[in-house]
Amino acid sequence: MRFVFALAMIFSFFSSGFSDERIFYWRGDKNIKKAALTFDDGPGNSTLKILEILKEKGVKATFFMLGRQSERNPNDSKKIADEGHEIATHTYGHVNFYAYKEEDKLKAIDKELALSLDIIEKNTGTRPFLVRFPYGYCGQDALDIAKENGCYAVNWTFGCDWDQNLTAEQMRDGYLKALENGAVFLMHDAPKNAKILTFLADFIDAIQKEGYEIVTVSQLLGITNKKGGNNGKHLNIVN
Repeated sequence: MRFVFALAMIFSFFSSGFSDERIFYWRGDKNIKKAALTFDDGPGNSTLKILEILKEKGVKATFFMLGRQSERNPNDSKKIADEGHEIATHTYGHVNFYAYKEEDKLKAIDKELALSLDIIEKNTGTRPFLVRFPYGYCGQDALDIAKENGCYAVNWTFGCDWDQNLTAEQMRDGYLKALENGAVFLMHDAPKNAKILTFLADFIDAIQKEGYEIVTVSQLLGITNKKGGNNGKHLNIVN
């Protein structure tokens, strides 16, 4: 599955230009020792514990929230924002657009994204400008919708906590092996992914021991909200 996603990411890297503006990312600058921690599918049962670990370690992460989960857990959504973490969207209901065969696909993508943006903004006070489509979907249709909604689409360099066949130790070793300049680590704060709680603190320590700075996704990529700041211009991105 990771191989399929990698091919899709490579394809989109070459095909996702909109005039002179880049919309799709999956890693940061390969020449700078920075990495980003990202959490998908929440807020969920693991969110508060993850927040405790991040606070203890003094690092900020990016949370790609599902609108559906933010709707169910508004207080946890707000807590993520209040503690200074980056708020992003994973769309509303985690639809697999790789497998979506209905004729209204474009409309469905737009609805999933727009609805999530409204819900997450209501619950956090922040309107996301980063989207990670479920299953790493990065078709041109989704990228067009992301642009129309003022968002950048962001995937990842490595993730394995969704693989229930792995032990916590195997997961930790996988993440450590994937540490590199510009890494974007995919994790989850959903109930079935609780194994990360057993090694997240140690993983953060290992990243920092290797001399890496842990930053948010927008800091890693050097991008800001298209509707504010530097108007979404890209800063020194080398991939």
